[in-house]
Amino acid sequence: MRHSNRLWTELLTEFLAFSLLTASVALLWRNNLLLFAVALAECLLALALWHDQLSVSFFLIIATLGTLAEAVFVRFGIWHYANPTLLGIPLWFPLAFGTTGLLGARLARTVAAMWERVRPS
Repeated sequence: MRHSNRLWTELLTEFLAFSLLTASVALLWRNNLLLFAVALAECLLALALWHDQLSVSFFLIIATLGTLAEAVFVRFGIWHYANPTLLGIPLWFPLAFGTTGLLGARLARTVAAMWERVRPS
C-alpha cells in the first residue's frame, strides 16, 4: 500500500507541474522575458525533483527537437506565434517544450509503474 501511495503522490505532483506550466504559458505569453524566467524556474524545479540522467536527456532531446521542428513549421507558414522572439519562436518555447517532454516522460513512467502494480502476474 505504501508503494501505491507514493505512486499516486508522484502522479499528482507531475500533473500539478504540468498544470502550472500550462497556466504560466496561457497567462504570461504576452511577456516573453517574464515567461522565460517563470519557465526557467519551473524547468529547474522539475529537474531538481527528477534529476536522473534519463530525465535530463528527455528534457534536452525534446527541447532541441521540438524547437527545431517548430522553427521549420513557422518558417513554412504552417502557423505563427503572436509574440515571437527569434526565428518566429518565443524565447520561452524551448524551456516550456522541454519541460513538457520531461513531464510527459515522468507521467508515462509513473503510469507504467501503476499498471505494473495492478496487472495480474
